Amino acid sequence: MHSRAALIAGLFASAMATASCGDSVNGTPATPATPTGPSSLSELLLPRLSGNWGGELILGGVGGGTGPAIKAGGLECTAAAFDKVFGEKNDYTMLITQSSSDLTAKLVSTNTGLACEYKGRIGSNNSFVVHAESCTPKILDFLCPNGDGTRTLDLVGSSVTATFDDPVNPKVIRGTAAYNFNIGTSDGPLASMVVSQSFQNLTRR
Repeated sequence: MHSRAALIAGLFASAMATASCGDSVNGTPATPATPTGPSSLSELLLPRLSGNWGGELILGGVGGGTGPAIKAGGLECTAAAFDKVFGEKNDYTMLITQSSSDLTAKLVSTNTGLACEYKGRIGSNNSFVVHAESCTPKILDFLCPNGDGTRTLDLVGSSVTATFDDPVNPKVIRGTAAYNFNIGTSDGPLASMVVSQSFQNLTRR
C-alpha cells in the first residue's frame, strides 16, 4: 500500500509542478508542453508482471472432467497412475508479456518439455486468470501400469489461476495450473480427466 500511495503522491506533485510553469511571454501565455507517458493514471498503477518467472509445480490432484464419454476419472488406469505420483514436484518456467491489463504467458516444464501458451487478463485483488491457446505436445501416448494396454491422452485445454504478492511490484506468484485431457484408445473415447498442479513460489528469474 505504501508503494502505491507514494506513486500517486509523486504523480500529483509532478502534475502540480507542470501546471505552475505556465509563465507568460509579453503577456501571452506560454504553450503548455505536450504531455508524454501513459494515457491514464490507472496504467501506472497496474502490477508489473512482465518477465521470466520460475519455480516448482506440485501435482495436486486428478479427477473426472467433461468430454465425449464421461466417466469417473479416478477409475481409469491413467488417473490411477497419476495418483501414485501425487505430490511430485517439477520445475517450470513462465514467461509473461503484459500490455495494460492483458496478459500472454508461456508455461514450460523443464522436466517433460510440456509447453502451453495462454491469454488472459489481470483481475481484482492481485489476481489473474489465463486460458491456453495451444499446448505441445497435444497428444500423449500412455502405457497403463496394470497391463491394460495403452491410452491416448488428448490435451484439450488448460488454465492458470494465480495471485501475486504486491499490487505494483510483484515478487511471488501463487496459484494452480489445470490440464484437461480426453482419454481414448484406438476403439474410441473412454473418459476425461483433469490434472491440477499447485505452485506457491514462482519468482523472477
